[in-house]
Amino acid sequence: MTCLASTALAAEPHHPLVAFFRRYKAVLFAFAASRLALLAVGLMTQIFIEPVSTHVSPLHFGGSTALRMWGQWDSGWYVSLANEGYSAHPGPDGQVNWVFFPAFPMLAAFVAHLAHLPVFTVMVGLSNLSFLGALILAHRLARETFDTRTADVAVTLLCAVPGSYIFSSAYTESLFLLALTACLVLLRERRWLAAGACAGLATLTRNLGIGLILPFLLTAVPELWALLRRARRKGDASSHRRLIGETFRIAGGLAAPLLALAGFCAFLYLRTGDPIAFVTAQKAWGRSLEFPLLRPLTPLVTRSLPDGDVINFVAAWLSLAMVATLAALRQWSWFILALFLTLPPMASGLASYARYCLVVVPIFIAAARLLAPRPAATAATLIMFATLNGFLMVAWTLCMWVTV
Repeated sequence: MTCLASTALAAEPHHPLVAFFRRYKAVLFAFAASRLALLAVGLMTQIFIEPVSTHVSPLHFGGSTALRMWGQWDSGWYVSLANEGYSAHPGPDGQVNWVFFPAFPMLAAFVAHLAHLPVFTVMVGLSNLSFLGALILAHRLARETFDTRTADVAVTLLCAVPGSYIFSSAYTESLFLLALTACLVLLRERRWLAAGACAGLATLTRNLGIGLILPFLLTAVPELWALLRRARRKGDASSHRRLIGETFRIAGGLAAPLLALAGFCAFLYLRTGDPIAFVTAQKAWGRSLEFPLLRPLTPLVTRSLPDGDVINFVAAWLSLAMVATLAALRQWSWFILALFLTLPPMASGLASYARYCLVVVPIFIAAARLLAPRPAATAATLIMFATLNGFLMVAWTLCMWVTV
């Protein structure tokens, strides 16, 4: 009787929250540990280093010491956009907020208005919540594609990678990562309209979100072809109805990111007279386009590399190696997406590349796939990443150029 009772108790389903925690405990621990560690480093930097440093942030959002460290560099642009909208004319230095896409600042402004909170506070909260959501989805994506060990390593890498403090800052990376990862998860489930909506959000967050059309097509075309062959073979009305319905859903999903980009271009045309002002205004930041692979190759030929580009140089080669790994793993839709998210930013220069590549979730899953069977290599990589990330958090808190 006791055995039967024990068996019945063991067979009872767990509470949904308990089941969620057990499945995503690696995500929750990695997120909490990494965010608390970065917060501690930032606070100690403000207490012990900032008073004797020549580097002082020109931006001051709010009075909280624990909060203001998350607002540096482009955070000023996003807060200004949320509060004042897009300007009609460039500033004296030629820089203008047309290069920044609207989803993140406008969403923060909307929430701030509803909650009666400062925009900057909302941005930091939105970034952290988006990052946590993105980690959960990235874990699910890696687990369903490979295994749980790979998923655990992938999310831990995302939390520890040098520069991951940006996911808690008033920047767009977290929201973009969430929209991109959600789109990839929904594409696996063939939920075309929802995937298209996420691709549209990604496009309105950063212009490279339009690249989600590539895995969308690579997933949808074989699906449509299989449905077409089935409809021809069976010839019944239900098969044709399913083909037509699926075609409309796929077309609707594909239209979402295209319409999002077209809508922003139309707005810029009405505002500035230039529908691609987000591209042409880049020259004010000293950016110019070259063949992408010349950027990481040139320092090898010239044997010279500015100190501020060392981290970006290493990040460029590591990301290229992981893109090649995706091809070796035959993850072709991820491979094409990773190429799209990797090469255009590299073509405009190495500056800030270490930050740009942080949102390319397929390369982190590829790295995790390589590391997961090798615990010693995993531990060594995470120790190196976390150490360098702590150092960069000091530089970020002091608003030093090395981190942008």
